[in-house]
Amino acid sequence: MLYRPTPLDFSRNVLVFVHIPKTAGTAACDVLFKQLGFDRCLETNDGKVGKIHESRLRKFAWRARKSLRNAALRLRGVDPLLPKSVARADFARLRLLGGHYALGEEPKLGREPVYLTAVRDPVDRFLSDYYYRIDQRSTRPAGRRERHAFWTYDVDRFVDHVYARRAWNEMNLQCRYLGGVATFAAAKRAVDDRVFLAAPSNRLNEFLQLLRPVLDLSSTQAPRSNVGRARQGKAPPSPETLAKIREMVSEDQLLFDYVSRAFDDLFRKASDDPFVA
Repeated sequence: MLYRPTPLDFSRNVLVFVHIPKTAGTAACDVLFKQLGFDRCLETNDGKVGKIHESRLRKFAWRARKSLRNAALRLRGVDPLLPKSVARADFARLRLLGGHYALGEEPKLGREPVYLTAVRDPVDRFLSDYYYRIDQRSTRPAGRRERHAFWTYDVDRFVDHVYARRAWNEMNLQCRYLGGVATFAAAKRAVDDRVFLAAPSNRLNEFLQLLRPVLDLSSTQAPRSNVGRARQGKAPPSPETLAKIREMVSEDQLLFDYVSRAFDDLFRKASDDPFVA
């Protein structure tokens, strides 16, 4: 990681929070948006990483539609990740971009990106994402709730469904977001050489504490955000299901363990600095 406890120069840099879904990124961005100023921060549109598809054909069709739409927008000089309300004249005031896109694929504002991110125990992240989708079904129009039937399965059946299709669905999502491919080696290179600060999701308060001298934060307490309802009171998956999830996210497990160790070492070294501690 490239962390250093010195104030950031926003005339030359822009913070970019790579928000991997279900890694407590919303909680971290809530604090940063509030303290940097909502008018100086931007939640971007989503990228195309991590969607689970029912068949190869549906995956191909979805990606083709998205690529054609994005190409049409770029031909008109529009970045697909920028909301319609954002104009080029707004770029200079922005200090932080946050969104579900891979590292390096964020909107370009003409300043050097300073990447922040959080990672989560991958088995827990997988399960959290599953139950989040279950929660989201109730917010959709009745005719669309059964559109992707596999999101109605109980957790054991859902994992069986994904496990059978893992060869062409996007597993090891956290590695994909940071390294561009589903391997720990690529994600590790990104963490070492491109990421300013990465933290395990259960260390967000310490993550914000390290950012205090960088951003002059007044608070380093992260709230709980997007706590799902569907997961509450549910029995844990079967041992067989957990074993399948672990197999599917084995590269992400290596990444989570590596970031956890690196963050602990960094925080320990910084703990003697009065501006950090």
